[in-house]
Amino acid sequence: MVLQTAGRHDQIRGEPAKKYEDIYPINFRCENWRELWAEMKSIVLFWAERGVRIFRVDNPHTKPVAFWEYLIEGVREKYPDAIFLAEAFTRPKMMKALARAGFNQSYTYFTWRNSKQELIDYFTELTQTEMSEYFRPNLWPNTPDILPYALQEGGRPAFMIRVLMAATLSPLYGIYSGYELCENEALPGREEYLDSEKLPIQGARLECARKHQGLDRAHKPNPEAESRASDVHEPAFLSRR
Repeated sequence: MVLQTAGRHDQIRGEPAKKYEDIYPINFRCENWRELWAEMKSIVLFWAERGVRIFRVDNPHTKPVAFWEYLIEGVREKYPDAIFLAEAFTRPKMMKALARAGFNQSYTYFTWRNSKQELIDYFTELTQTEMSEYFRPNLWPNTPDILPYALQEGGRPAFMIRVLMAATLSPLYGIYSGYELCENEALPGREEYLDSEKLPIQGARLECARKHQGLDRAHKPNPEAESRASDVHEPAFLSRR
């Protein structure tokens, strides 16, 4: 779900900084903001009435938190099962505020946490602080926008390690198209795919895809970890029987 208009505008988001030059942000604090907010909510309700219950919200941190509180509460009054995923890589304070505003799931910094100590520190924060009460992390080794250097440089072993960690450190994880083929051709010097929507199917590279078979079956929810991330010292898979 993207709430923007067409146009030319340089929009900078949090970590890492990234330019978007094909959009123009809507003024959510305009004179007629009540009518605007109501219209935005009606769009989500339109799709909810037709069976759509899961909404991945693009860059929610570029809109007022109060707007999301209004929209999410209004949608859940009619559809309590509606799920909202915050596609937000931004400052920690804002990511926490969005979770408190009602987002069920959130992107995380897992994408850039690679060393042992980085992972321990980050998942200790997610599991051993007040964040565990309201912040539900969705772990993505890559995204449509981001091909981290760890995957560019680590090859197939890095792909396998990162997806295994994502699948066992949280009940929620995802991969972007091409991950199952270990696609790692990047724009020079950037964390972006060279051909993000043009992924050729090549027989030799299907070997990596086959390694992913069974991962979802192995990812059946652990009763103790259905709704929370795992402490990195004791990953979820270690407690499975």
